[in-house]
Amino acid sequence: MSVCACVAHPALGRPVTEWSHVQDIFDWPIWYLGTLALFGLLLAAVAVYDARHRRIPNVVTYPAIVAGTGLALVQPLGPWWTFIIAGAAAGVSIGALALLTGGMGLGDAKLAVVVGLLLGWPSVLLGLFVAFAAGAVVGVALTVAGRLGRGESLPFAPALAVGALVGLLGGPAVANLLWPGLA
Repeated sequence: MSVCACVAHPALGRPVTEWSHVQDIFDWPIWYLGTLALFGLLLAAVAVYDARHRRIPNVVTYPAIVAGTGLALVQPLGPWWTFIIAGAAAGVSIGALALLTGGMGLGDAKLAVVVGLLLGWPSVLLGLFVAFAAGAVVGVALTVAGRLGRGESLPFAPALAVGALVGLLGGPAVANLLWPGLA
């Protein structure tokens, strides 16, 4: 069964209809949905841990990367290599930001690898976009409320978890609408 996403395209200024069969999750195999649910629970737990302790333990991320790689090789949604590329691109992007700015940790980069392995290309673009947008909105709101000082960091794992969920549900159809040609 196909779903239709119809939105106004920002560059064209007119509605664009994009058909996609990929994100109709009710057509996905039950084993795949169950595996994604387990990864969702893992992301939620890591998000809570990061929010409380401001770190993401390697004892969680390394096995999740191995399991995510295994899932990327057998997932039913598209070519396996697009999921591997998405994981690598997400990890390298966040890792470079962590090293260049110091605002994030390498735990965020390792968690981004997991998110990329789960979402694949181009859904990872949407997931990371939403993660950064959610982090920015929460950061501004906490700063305005006086609960976060200027220059203080904000745990990024909760935003990555939200981005992963949106990327999973929105998928390639939304990514292709937002970034035609790139996605």
